[in-house]
Amino acid sequence: MRTVLKLIVAFLLTVFIVLIAFAVGFGVNLYHAQTQPKTEIPQKFGLFWESWKIVQGEFYGDVPDKQTLTRGAIRGLLQSLGDPHTVLIEPAPAQVEQANLKGETGDVGLNLDVRNHVLTIVSPIPGSPADKAELRAGDLILKIGDKLLPFDITVQDAQNQLRGPIGSKVMLNVRRIGDPKPFDVELAREKYPLPTVDAKMLPGTTFGYIKVTMETAETGNEFAKALDSLKAQKMTGLVLDLRNNPGGLFPDPVLDITGQFLKNNDVVLYEKYRDGTEKDFRAGSRRGATDVPLAVLVNSGTASAAEIIAGALKDYKRGVLIGEPTYGKGSVQVIRNLSDGAALHITVATWYTPKRTPLDGKGLEPDIAIPLTDDSIKKKLDPQLDRAIQYLQKGA
Repeated sequence: MRTVLKLIVAFLLTVFIVLIAFAVGFGVNLYHAQTQPKTEIPQKFGLFWESWKIVQGEFYGDVPDKQTLTRGAIRGLLQSLGDPHTVLIEPAPAQVEQANLKGETGDVGLNLDVRNHVLTIVSPIPGSPADKAELRAGDLILKIGDKLLPFDITVQDAQNQLRGPIGSKVMLNVRRIGDPKPFDVELAREKYPLPTVDAKMLPGTTFGYIKVTMETAETGNEFAKALDSLKAQKMTGLVLDLRNNPGGLFPDPVLDITGQFLKNNDVVLYEKYRDGTEKDFRAGSRRGATDVPLAVLVNSGTASAAEIIAGALKDYKRGVLIGEPTYGKGSVQVIRNLSDGAALHITVATWYTPKRTPLDGKGLEPDIAIPLTDDSIKKKLDPQLDRAIQYLQKGA
């Protein structure tokens, strides 16, 4: 009898424990459901599945596999946002992208963007095959290989086509603004380190010159070393060259560089999010050139992080901008990895200068406008640098 009673008690205790565990689990799930941000699924999302079934059951041609259809649907979703920087990256290119973020690339050396559905060169990377072929910021790429680029081309799709085995070649068909006809240029793919900072004393002057080609994890340290070297040579003014700088890593290199010129705790930019909230980023602690006269060279290839630097120096009247209007890349993208190895690049914020000037789609106007003409380039002249030297000599 006692044995039976023990079994009944044990059974009831087990049931009680199970019920408690269920209640706790339900409560935890309910708590998470109530506290996590809610994403509403459209009531008419059934239309998608109706279309899916019609395609599967009635389409005359070969229907791609479900994974291909799913990615196509995701691309359609992203394209409806009207933002060329929010895109889907396939698994293989996503892996290549991660490898490239380590500081080396194995392609032709072009920083690209899409403007009005046209693939546009933001800048060639110095020393790259594209740079040696004298491709320029603002050149339009019409073909890669023998195929016209599609209307919905993305930067990532183009970069994937430009990459390939080291030593292999790729033909580009390019239109240059002002030229009557497009031209072909053949580039050999190479693997090369990405340069960031180059510094020297300008011949015949007491002025230093620092060119920043992009912002990477090491750029802040490289810039500090270059600045120290020029100060040791008794420079009396500095030309900061941000031309054809497509940007790069943010925020550390940007805050380190601006910190060399601005006051402690100066706001470098504001980052604004979809809910209207903002975050400010302030100059770094390095103060190596707060009193050095400064001229900043910019052009249409000056983009993103480089525009942030130029915008902060302009707003605080710390340096005069000389050259041409900047590119106008003032949106922030993050990379979200998907479960199948693909990745989403999604725009999450926009940037504003300290005076709340929007960068995206507008760019910065130079204080002193000096164009760089084809004739000057052919003659290897640099009127923008000449004007910067003049400014440092005369203060105007």
